[in-house]
Amino acid sequence: MIEFADFDVQDTPRYLEHVRKCAQITDVLSPFMQLALKEMFRVKRGYAEGLCWTEGVYFGEEGYAVPAGDWRRTDWADVFRKHVPAGTRFLLVPSYAADMWRSQLGESILAEETDPKEWDYILSTERMESFASKKLQSFRRKCRAFEREYDYSTEPITPQIFPELREFHKAAEENIRQRHGESEYLELDDYEFYKALECWEKLDHLFGFVVRVGGKIAAYNIDEVFDEIYSMGHFMKADYSYNGVNQFAYWYDAKSSLERGILIQNIMGVDDEGLRMFKEHLDPLVILKKYHVTYLP
Repeated sequence: MIEFADFDVQDTPRYLEHVRKCAQITDVLSPFMQLALKEMFRVKRGYAEGLCWTEGVYFGEEGYAVPAGDWRRTDWADVFRKHVPAGTRFLLVPSYAADMWRSQLGESILAEETDPKEWDYILSTERMESFASKKLQSFRRKCRAFEREYDYSTEPITPQIFPELREFHKAAEENIRQRHGESEYLELDDYEFYKALECWEKLDHLFGFVVRVGGKIAAYNIDEVFDEIYSMGHFMKADYSYNGVNQFAYWYDAKSSLERGILIQNIMGVDDEGLRMFKEHLDPLVILKKYHVTYLP
C-alpha cells in the first residue's frame, strides 16, 4: 500500500522530476494544479516503486491520478499487485497509460472513455506561430486584423500588475457567467487563477503575459513549463470587444513559447462546446483522450 501524505510547494522539484518522465503529461499531473487544488480536492502524494502516486476526491469521486514516473520502465502488473487495492479507480488517465495497463494487466483493467470536455489539445507552437496549415488561415487573418486595428503592447506578468490583472480577470469571468451561466469548471478556473498569483514567486516554472490596448489589459495568458520543450496553458482570458484579441493572444503565446524553446503545448479541455470547437480549429497535433480506469483483479 502507498503511504499518502500532505505536501507543499517545497515538494515541487522532486515531483516535477517524476512528471518529466511521463510519456504523456496531462492537466491532472500538473504540479501547479495539484498544489492549487490540494485542499479543495483533498490531494495527497506518496512515493513508491520509482513513481509518485496521487490520490484525491475529484468532483465528488474518490480515486487516484495516473502515477508520475517512467511508465515504459515500470512493471505495472507487479506494481498493481503490490500497491493497488482491488476496486481502485484511476481518474482521467491519458490514453497511453490506459493502453499500457490493458496490455500488461488484461482483463483486470476496465477503462471507460471520459467526456470529450476532459480531453487535452496538444499543439505545435511552430505550426501555430507560422500559421503553417490551411486550418489556421482564418486564425491568421484575425491576428493580423487585430495588429492593424489597435494600438497594442505586450508585457510579462509580474507581481506589480497583480491588482490590475485581478480586476480584469473578475470582469472576464463575470462576462462568461452572463453568457453561459455558472459551472463547476468556471468556479474551478476562478479558484486556480487566484492560487496562481498567490504562488507566482514560489513556482519559477510559471510564466505569462498581458496584451494591452491603449494601455489597458485586453487579454492575459498563464503557462506552466514542464521541461525544455513542453508546456501547458492554464489560463487565457480576453476582452472580446477587441476584434481578434483572442486569436492574437494564442498566437503571441505560441511565439513567446517558441522563443523559449517550447515546441509542444497542451491547452487542456474546456466545459464549453464553442471553446472546444475553437481549440479544434487550432489544428492540434492530437486530441488526447482520457479514461476512468478501474482495477478489478
